[in-house]
Amino acid sequence: MKKLNKKYIKWIVILLLFIIIVSSYALNLGKIKDKTINGIAQITIPFSLIVNPKNIDEDIAPKAISLNEGDMTKAKQDAINLVSTINDDYDNTKELSFLSNEQEKSLLKKVHNKPHRYIAKMTLLNFGKDINGKYITISCNRYDDTKTIVSYRYRLYYKGDSIKSAKYLNTKSNKYPPKFVLNDIAMGKAGIDQAKPFMQRLKTAIINSNLTATNANEPGNFNQISINLGLNPDKSNIGLFTLAKNSNSRVSNSSIVGYQISDVPRYTRIYIKQLSKDNSYYYTLTFNRNSSRFVNFQRGIISTDDNN
Repeated sequence: MKKLNKKYIKWIVILLLFIIIVSSYALNLGKIKDKTINGIAQITIPFSLIVNPKNIDEDIAPKAISLNEGDMTKAKQDAINLVSTINDDYDNTKELSFLSNEQEKSLLKKVHNKPHRYIAKMTLLNFGKDINGKYITISCNRYDDTKTIVSYRYRLYYKGDSIKSAKYLNTKSNKYPPKFVLNDIAMGKAGIDQAKPFMQRLKTAIINSNLTATNANEPGNFNQISINLGLNPDKSNIGLFTLAKNSNSRVSNSSIVGYQISDVPRYTRIYIKQLSKDNSYYYTLTFNRNSSRFVNFQRGIISTDDNN
């Protein structure tokens, strides 16, 4: 009898607990439903995943350079003076002291490989700035008993009037020594201080056009954007298309990483680097100092470094 009573008591307790649980659930069902809906509503889906599921918006961008450059007329004169000092030193010593010992040895070996060859002087191709600092680009001009002048080109990074390092770029040939920065041509408006706001306008135009990532189908789609920005569409469509095609949803994965100034042509070139998951892309934004406006946005690095 005692065992039977214990058995009934056990089942009664279980039944009571079941009733209590069911009642509690029934009374709070509405609240649980509301909380579930509110919780789902608070989940944020990144816009980039909606625009392009393959393009996870990591918001990565390369390190940008500072564009607070001050008086660019002075910067130009400093570059001209630096090359003048280099030529004076060479005239006095016949040593290429702006190069490292190994660089100088290598260059002189090329020059003296045949008789009647010599370096006459250095000329200024451009000046600018990148992530390594301010630089000038010079041509070491080799003469011989022919009419051809060979140009050995180096990028010299400097601080004040001191050369910090030199980097060999390329070798070109022509009948005339290259000189793309001229003392008697006024700097004018450099365009460097306008580069950042212009790039923001450009990015906003791409976003508003909805021509980002998967929607950027061909360069011709960017014809009107080029015109609206005052750019030459024939020279800018491919650059804008490539930038948009490799952008994240906010077109924020690119930065200004350098600039370069020359007088022939009278351009300031702004260099942009873009990062994606797998690659880096470079672009050149050109400011025409004759018309004081940006005229081209092109894919790749365009420079007087490669001009004959």
